Amino acid sequence: MFTLQECILIKIRPNKVKVTNLKTGESLESGDNLIFGSERLLMTDMDEPLSTLKDLINQLTQSTLIHFRRTLILNPYHPNISEFSEVEKRSFRDMAEFLGARIVRFKFGKEISINSLNNKNLDRETST
Repeated sequence: MFTLQECILIKIRPNKVKVTNLKTGESLESGDNLIFGSERLLMTDMDEPLSTLKDLINQLTQSTLIHFRRTLILNPYHPNISEFSEVEKRSFRDMAEFLGARIVRFKFGKEISINSLNNKNLDRETST
């Protein structure tokens, strides 16, 4: 079995998630009809976002013969939340680990693009 590095960007919004495989540049997003949270919390129930993310990630990484060492970069954003609590951050981390992440990174506060991510930028601008 092969072990390859896999890096995935997950943009989480109040009613949509977008998953991008940074190596291939392929991306998928959920429909606009999802409601994950409330006015104060980006996610109130982890079951639906987790199921949605698992499906999207599986569609982008369909090889079953290769074991990936997965890094997930989470970019949560909610217009009414300027700072996420430690409990919310822990929930995001747990969700990422459940999705197979060995490394979990966060980028809070603004939307990030694929072009803004490179190894130097990633280590400097994200926190675990």
